[in-house]
Amino acid sequence: MLHRQISSSLAAAALWVALSSGCHHSQPQCGSCDFTPTPLGTISDSIWKNHEANAEASDFVIHEHEFIGNSARMNKGGEDHVKQIAARMPGVPFPVLVEPSSMSVRPGDKYGFPVHGNMDLDMQRRTVIVKALEAMGVNDVDQRVVVSPAFTPGYQFNEAGRAYSIGFNSSFSNGFGGGSNRGGGSGGAEF
Repeated sequence: MLHRQISSSLAAAALWVALSSGCHHSQPQCGSCDFTPTPLGTISDSIWKNHEANAEASDFVIHEHEFIGNSARMNKGGEDHVKQIAARMPGVPFPVLVEPSSMSVRPGDKYGFPVHGNMDLDMQRRTVIVKALEAMGVNDVDQRVVVSPAFTPGYQFNEAGRAYSIGFNSSFSNGFGGGSNRGGGSGGAEF
């Protein structure tokens, strides 16, 4: 009997809270209540469009690995990338970024490790890109090609290994994420 009284009291209290709080259809108690439903995606579309625009801009970054070693000569992948950029440049407002070098030996460095930037090499690489794009008929190239870090940082060595491992394992899986099934779960990568 006591259990029934407590349950009905709790139900009555919950009903009172639901009816007295916030906005409801008969008499909104707040002045800015809007019950007109908006179409799906109204709130999130601008976010996705921003993500898409940022991804498009990243296509116009010429990375350091697209050059041969510590030189201003492009490798085959870099040449193909510049051709793709030249084809798309007239229709987009994005700048072309040449990623700064980071594998030069600094003169007078005690240990001689190739871990430094080289502004002269960066400007030589920029000049190569400008001349290549001009040769392909792209206008206003000199104003749009800049030496600048990429919009997104690259992988560190341990991150690249993990990404490769996940991709390699999942390409041989049955579509559930790859990896082994040691613990009774389904898929998932292991490190």
